[in-house]
Amino acid sequence: MKGLAAFLGSLTLAFAGWTSAFAQHSQVLGPTPLNYFGLIMQRLDSGTPWPPFQFGSWRFWDAYVGWPDLEPRQGDWQFKRLDLYVMAATAKGVDIIYPLGLSAPWASARPTEKSGYKPGYAAEPANLENWRRYVRTVAERFKGKIKYYEVWNEPSDKSYFSGDPDTLVRMLKIAYETIKSIDSSAQVIAPGVAGTGEHLAYLDDLLGRGAKNYIDILGHHFYVPNGDPEDMGPLILEVRKIMRKHGIENKSLWNTETGWWIGNADGTPDHPMVAKGGWKKFSAGDESNALLVRAFVLARSWGVDRFIWYAWDSEYGYGMRDVKSGKPKPIAQYYTYAVELMKDWIVRPCDTQDSVWICKLERLGEKPKWIAWTTRESMEWRLPPYLNDISVKSADGRSDELMRGPILTLKRMPVILYKNNY
Repeated sequence: MKGLAAFLGSLTLAFAGWTSAFAQHSQVLGPTPLNYFGLIMQRLDSGTPWPPFQFGSWRFWDAYVGWPDLEPRQGDWQFKRLDLYVMAATAKGVDIIYPLGLSAPWASARPTEKSGYKPGYAAEPANLENWRRYVRTVAERFKGKIKYYEVWNEPSDKSYFSGDPDTLVRMLKIAYETIKSIDSSAQVIAPGVAGTGEHLAYLDDLLGRGAKNYIDILGHHFYVPNGDPEDMGPLILEVRKIMRKHGIENKSLWNTETGWWIGNADGTPDHPMVAKGGWKKFSAGDESNALLVRAFVLARSWGVDRFIWYAWDSEYGYGMRDVKSGKPKPIAQYYTYAVELMKDWIVRPCDTQDSVWICKLERLGEKPKWIAWTTRESMEWRLPPYLNDISVKSADGRSDELMRGPILTLKRMPVILYKNNY
């Protein structure tokens, strides 16, 4: 994740017409499972408490359990931290996504080359047999405990992967075949590309070079760093087009990393990485609370099977905890509300018109519910005829909102609509 400024820039995809395109190409998924709600947590072994909300997937990135941490010297395996993380996730019933990535300097093809991390980390291994042995050692040790392996992180950024695409495909093939030979039920996720433009071209090229043959899941990082959750839509649509082009449209699509810049409430200065990187800043309050609910609902409505939030305890401006005080920001409570709103509910494709968004949620044996919001600061919205005689509640589902006849005041924070006469 560090250095993601390389991916910044406004999306150039046209907004017009993409809603109807989603209606054509979105996959309506089944009831939303708990493991849809994911998280990156980095320092559980050094003072970070377990989050105060339910989640079902944990991606071990920026958590100091990559190859350089596990095998700092050839044959000297250091599993203490990874063992702890796996034990904690297993005890909580949380799925583990383990990224296989970063070359240990002793194994690196270019050990002194600069990277987004330490020198040598971004280069491919000089000897791919060392890569095979690393993958095998991890897969054998955690057979039946780690279900998902993601091969490398954001390889379209040279600060994360400085090798060539053909080498990455060979590494992916080795990882896929090695993991499957040890645990046939384990799933392999494609290298998580982040961004649009040249990064999407990289994904297209990588799949065309054969990567599509060695993945079970297509992972992407749907960052929109100077945008809102609604801006993920065109990017998701472009990734789906690439999947169709390569005949893998039926594979599961995961958002394996996304976050936004959330201001600190305890006076901690903003980190230069986001402050100078062109990110859009959301306040630690209603702004960030609203974007979390909208992001989870929209991604699900667009056929994304998992959404991994970056991050619980990041110190770089994306965290859900204040850096100095360690107290959860208000967004942590809204993570709970999003789970309560969506878990076990089917999220239908959302509709949008004139800055209003509305999404229908269904569950067998229960009345449907809708959530609605506007991307404006505030606006008066005349309810469509099919939503006559409704009750309106706030996003936490606990307090009633006031209505004046068929007119509802919408804001960026979603409200929940229930039909009284359904």
